[in-house]
Amino acid sequence: MPPQLRFPGRTGTSLVSAVLLVVAVVALGLAVALPIDQLSQQGGSVPVTPADLGADRSLELTGLPGGVDVVDATAEARLTVSELPPGLRALTALPDVLTLVAVAIGAWLLGRVLSTIHDGRPFDRRNAGRLAGLAAAVLVGGLVVPLAEGAVAGAVLAHLDLVGPEGPFLAFEATLSFVPVGVALALTAVAEAFRRGRALEDELEGTV
Repeated sequence: MPPQLRFPGRTGTSLVSAVLLVVAVVALGLAVALPIDQLSQQGGSVPVTPADLGADRSLELTGLPGGVDVVDATAEARLTVSELPPGLRALTALPDVLTLVAVAIGAWLLGRVLSTIHDGRPFDRRNAGRLAGLAAAVLVGGLVVPLAEGAVAGAVLAHLDLVGPEGPFLAFEATLSFVPVGVALALTAVAEAFRRGRALEDELEGTV
């Protein structure tokens, strides 16, 4: 049996791993509770981009239906609707739910990787898959969530009949960052390094 690797700062690694697991559980619980809470409300809110902001940054919106308000006179305002159908109410929680699920999965997987490192088993067979899953969680949080926000906002605006070239809001334009892609690629490379490390460890065990 080959000697186990021991790394410095094992107490700190154990603490961080435990914190990450708690974060994962809390985030998952919130992801389940959020749509339920949203369904208990009568309305919801979505991010919108006003088509015309005055020079003083005041909102110049006309023709809004009753019970519809726009909060925050910026290019990323929020449109609040006092009453929405149940399906749309639940849909407005989708971006936050996806974010929480990505956080939960990412924190859980990273916590498990740190746990194996704490135990002196950095090249555990499951770590490469865990890091690949972490990369996927980063992509969901960084790319899928912004797209979901635009899709949900579009659905709500369509329900309120506020879409079209003469509407008070701009059409959704996805502004995606390459940072999540870079982080995901880096994690994928690390996952491959862990996989090769495990293969090398198996090869060394076979020669003993």
